[in-house]
Amino acid sequence: MRKLVAMLAALCGLLYGAAAVADYPERPIRMVVPFGAGGGVDALARPLARELSQILGQSVIVENKPSTNGQIGMAEVARAEPDGYTVVMSSAAYAITPAFYRDLPYDIRKDFAPVTILASNPLVLVASTHFKASTVQEMIAMARAKAGSVNFAAPGNSGIHFLAGELMGSVAGVKWTSVPYKGAGPAFPDLISGQVDVMFDNPASSLPFVQSGRLKLIATTGQQRLAAAGNAPTVAEVLPGFDAANWFVLAAPAGTPADRIRTLYDASRRAMQQPALVEFMDRNGIATILSPPAQAADYIQAEAGKWGGVVRDNRLAVQ
Repeated sequence: MRKLVAMLAALCGLLYGAAAVADYPERPIRMVVPFGAGGGVDALARPLARELSQILGQSVIVENKPSTNGQIGMAEVARAEPDGYTVVMSSAAYAITPAFYRDLPYDIRKDFAPVTILASNPLVLVASTHFKASTVQEMIAMARAKAGSVNFAAPGNSGIHFLAGELMGSVAGVKWTSVPYKGAGPAFPDLISGQVDVMFDNPASSLPFVQSGRLKLIATTGQQRLAAAGNAPTVAEVLPGFDAANWFVLAAPAGTPADRIRTLYDASRRAMQQPALVEFMDRNGIATILSPPAQAADYIQAEAGKWGGVVRDNRLAVQ
C-alpha cells in the first residue's frame, strides 16, 4: 500500500511539473532593451518580440530603458524576480561595460542566466552628408591634418561603437573627438544635421538613413564586404586586421528555472526562423548564431576577455 502511495505521489509530482512547464508563460513577458528606441538593439528586439508573442501565446512587451551602456536596464533585470517573465535583450555592451566600470550594480557572471546569443553583425561607419570626407583614407587624412577635427558620435561612451572608433584611431595613429549619446537613436538628428561627423552603428538602424540619402556610408567593420551595405569597402582594407562586430544577447535574471530558460531558447530559435525575421536579418547583414545557454555563457566570457584586452592595450579610461 505504501509503495502504491509513493508511486502515486511521484506520478502526481511528474504531472504537476509537466503542467508547470506547459503553463509557462501564463502572462505577458517584459523584454527590457537597455537602450533608446530606434537603435540597433531596438530594431531587432521589436520584430523578435512580435514573433515570440505568436509562438508563446502571450505578449512579449519591449520596454526601452536607455542609459549609458545600458546600465539602468541591466541592473533592473538583475534585480527582477527570476521567474521567466522579465528578460533583457542587449548588445556587445553586455560584455564590454565591465571593462570600463569597476562598480557596476550587477555582475554579468553572477546576476544573469544567458538564454542565447541571437546573432552577430559587423558595424557600419556612416557620416553626415555635410562631412567632407567620403572614404576611410580621407577621414584619416583630415584627422592627421588637425588632431580632434573629426567628431565621432558614440552611442554609449564605452560600448562597441565607442571601442570601434577608438580602435580605429589607435590603429591609424590619429585622434578623434568622441561625443557620447545614450544610444544611436538620439545621435541621428545631430549626425544628419552635421553637428557631429561620423558614427559606428548597427546596419539595421543606420542603413535606412543611407538609403534615403540623409547619411552617407563610408565603410563596414567586418573582414569581408557586406552585401546588405552595397559591398561598401571595409575598414580593414585600409587598416589591415581591424575587426569589430556587434552581437545580440537574450538573458534572464540568475536563478530563472532551467525549463523556462529552455522554453525561451526554443521559442527564440523558432522566432528567428520566421520569414519576417529572416528577411530582416538578410537585409541588414545580420548572421544568426542562436547558441544554447551554456555556449552563450562561454561566448560572453570570450568577448569580455577580447574587448577587455582592447581597453587595456589602448589605455582607455576605466571608470
